[in-house]
Amino acid sequence: MNIKSQLTKENYIAFIGLCLVQGALIPSHFTGEFPALSLPCLIFAGLLCYLYKAIIDNDVIYMMSNSIGLFLNGLMIVRILIGA
Repeated sequence: MNIKSQLTKENYIAFIGLCLVQGALIPSHFTGEFPALSLPCLIFAGLLCYLYKAIIDNDVIYMMSNSIGLFLNGLMIVRILIGA
């Protein structure tokens, strides 16, 4: 499969969605205005489910994306719990 065949409108839109979802908590990391603990915890749990599916499907892009999301949400959970 060549790269050109993967550069579809749908994949561009999916990539934008990936950036929006995985980056949703980044502003909170900079401003220090943290959401309720339930938000990153539930997102973290959902991303674990997605990561499981990505591993089963051997989908490297989604494995990488979900790992980034898990890192950012995990960091947010830690920051909320320690009050940083």
